[in-house]
Amino acid sequence: MTDRQTLPPMETMTDVREQVDRIDAELIGLMAQRFACMDAAARIKQDRNLVRDEARKATVLQNVKQLAETAGVPVPTMAAIWEMLVETSISYETQKWDQLRK
Repeated sequence: MTDRQTLPPMETMTDVREQVDRIDAELIGLMAQRFACMDAAARIKQDRNLVRDEARKATVLQNVKQLAETAGVPVPTMAAIWEMLVETSISYETQKWDQLRK
């Protein structure tokens, strides 16, 4: 994983924008992998009621808060982003679950 200390020197806004664009591309690739996991979960779970797992959601959010704190990024911001990510993932997985069982 790349951390902030391994970024190249950024002296201009062009440098900053190049890094932001590179990081965004990496994030999209990681999101594609995360949503592939949702595809697998939709296939594996035999009961539609298992798609929403509040205990797992709480664990994921707690993990993210700890990771954010360790990384020195704003914990409330990361928690809010992950709340939306998890809810979006649940919605996506539910749709996939339904599609697989039509």
